[in-house]
Amino acid sequence: MSGGSQQVIEDEIIIVGDKIDIVTYQGIVYRSMIEDRLTGGQFLVGIPNRKGVFMNAVEGDDLYLVFYRESGRYIAQMRIIAFESRGNIRYMWLEQMTKAQKNQRRAAFRLPIEFEVKIFEIEDDNEKSQKNVPKTTQIRLLETVMSRDLSVTGVALLTKKQYELGEEFFLELHFDRTAVRVRTRSTQDRSENIMKFTAAVKRCIPWRTTKTFNTGMHFLAMTESKSDDLAKFVLNEQQKQIKRRRMLI
Repeated sequence: MSGGSQQVIEDEIIIVGDKIDIVTYQGIVYRSMIEDRLTGGQFLVGIPNRKGVFMNAVEGDDLYLVFYRESGRYIAQMRIIAFESRGNIRYMWLEQMTKAQKNQRRAAFRLPIEFEVKIFEIEDDNEKSQKNVPKTTQIRLLETVMSRDLSVTGVALLTKKQYELGEEFFLELHFDRTAVRVRTRSTQDRSENIMKFTAAVKRCIPWRTTKTFNTGMHFLAMTESKSDDLAKFVLNEQQKQIKRRRMLI
């Protein structure tokens, strides 16, 4: 089996028999297993299905392969390079595009994207770092800004104010204030495409002019549903950007 990648990636950590999650560019998660592997970072997996409906995929599609070890969760980008039938079972060959990385996703999955973010001051210290969203009467709008990039652990903003490291704020991410949309499993603002977080300042440095600051915010007290929503959204938008770049080549 031969693929089209220019650089061969060999990752011995992925082995035959591994139970895996396959995440498509739409953010849909399927379960499958590594059935075979070849030298050159190529893997045979069964075409997965959800509720009897098989994954819709074609050669050249990119996806993410997620597997687990005692040390944690690992993820690698793959590309479908071929399909194969063995009896009544359909398989697909995947070619590894990136080295498997432990689930420290901030650096690997930072998505350059612009949308509106509202920054609120939390006036009641007892509300800081809590999972429940502070009530409207307990927060004060400081400024409305645009994002620079987004990951499952935080967001980078262009702010007019300079904030102190470690300061905590309440953020509203307005995905409806740009071209993007996010479907959330969490109960908050489904129809308005808004997600809400408590976040702490991890970076605040001048950005090109002294009147603007590159401010990095780290999300606090993340629920599982929020984390899953963001992970799927970041993967989905990343794949859309990759496809748009390919269309321009």
